[in-house]
Amino acid sequence: MKQIISQLKNISMMLIWDVITAVALFVLTYFVMDELQTTFSKFMLAAGVSLFVLVMLVIKYQLLYKQYGRDDVTGGKNKKEFERIAKDLLKGDGSYVVVYANIDRFKLINETYGNDVGDQILRQIHKIIDDELRWDEVSGRIMADNFGVLMRYHSLPKLDQRLYRISKQLSELTDEQGNSYGIILYFGVYVVEEDETNISVMLEHANLARKKISPSHLVPMGIYDVKESQRLGRDKALEMKMHNALEQGHFVPFLQPKYELEGESIAGAEALVRWIDPEEGMIYPNEFIPLFESNGFIVELDLYMFEEVCKLVERWNKEGHPIIPVSVNLSRSHFEIPNFFDYYEYVLKKYDVPPRSIEIELTESLFFNDMESLSVLVQQIHDAGLSCSIDDFGSGYSSLNMLKDVKVDALKLDRVFFESGDNDERGKDIVQSVIQLAQALDLHTISEGVEEREQVEFLKEMHCDLIQGYVFAKPMPVPEFEKLAFRS
Repeated sequence: MKQIISQLKNISMMLIWDVITAVALFVLTYFVMDELQTTFSKFMLAAGVSLFVLVMLVIKYQLLYKQYGRDDVTGGKNKKEFERIAKDLLKGDGSYVVVYANIDRFKLINETYGNDVGDQILRQIHKIIDDELRWDEVSGRIMADNFGVLMRYHSLPKLDQRLYRISKQLSELTDEQGNSYGIILYFGVYVVEEDETNISVMLEHANLARKKISPSHLVPMGIYDVKESQRLGRDKALEMKMHNALEQGHFVPFLQPKYELEGESIAGAEALVRWIDPEEGMIYPNEFIPLFESNGFIVELDLYMFEEVCKLVERWNKEGHPIIPVSVNLSRSHFEIPNFFDYYEYVLKKYDVPPRSIEIELTESLFFNDMESLSVLVQQIHDAGLSCSIDDFGSGYSSLNMLKDVKVDALKLDRVFFESGDNDERGKDIVQSVIQLAQALDLHTISEGVEEREQVEFLKEMHCDLIQGYVFAKPMPVPEFEKLAFRS
């Protein structure tokens, strides 16, 4: 920004100087013309002076324009000039792509060799890219260690080959001792649609694609995807309002009943979060849970849901309803926080919750990390008066060793066991074996994702304890669950 302001000041000073020069010339001409005798002589002199001034101004401002569009490090085109030329080229025929190129870990090169060498490398990169281009293509440094390129587009394999040639030359750049700098460019590609002219937006799309590198190319390259862009835009919109939604109570627990099989009556429930947005209405978990797991907000949301369930169970107890255990999920993100369960114990102490009326569900994948830490956590859960289960058992590579070392209370069999069809005898044999093993270890079994009556009858024969699935009930608002569970 300082450089642009400085350039504008220089241009302003040159303009003032040119105006003063022109005025001086005209004044001089005026006095000279007074000495001339003929009108024709006066006319010719005035015309000559005017033409001279005009030519000088044109030459000077052409030079200034070129200087203003030049990048001060590489000597090539800066972002503004790149976008101007690219826009003109797109007015012609044929297909183009906008490529956004970023140097991997360039900061490390600057720290190792110094900024002067870093600038020299940027100049070399600019030259290598420019040497690959045709007359109807253009490149420029967008900022820092990022370059924009407008290239003709014939096919993805041909583009891949061209970018590979650039990358190969960059990999051969060495320092004075002959050691490779290890230059790697990451490319994002946006295929220009017909009649598109907004280069800045295309660069943003290409840069977005660069963050989704596909391993199927010769170079580290990502191709812009409209659906992916829409998803990222949606994620950004949700992130902007997630904290306020939590404060305003827009996240609410829905309860999915768990049925015991002998009498097919409700014997438990799982609390599942729903986002009730005042403007959008219902936002389902598959849209926001993966986002919250990646940005860490799931930790706050899990704790919030735990407290909502504590409030709910306390109210049921005070109203004299029979105890129906409610399970809540615990994300693996919690394990990145030391002593995270202390927060759960703090919340639990605020409410009058009967022992074993709340169950913590730990996903099976957690048991491949630190078995000793998990064993300590399960003991903490029990000491706090809660029960504990392994969720999605069988979805990964279940280890019998974890059942020996970690003293959980229940196993939730993953729906994968029930998706193979009625004639999958091997699947049925596995379910039977798991249930028998659980019974031998004095563990309760819950089968989730059950959707067909035939599966219910089979699980009855296997003496499975509880079933959770659409065959009996979907997740529902708390008032609806209470009518169903406490109607007697």
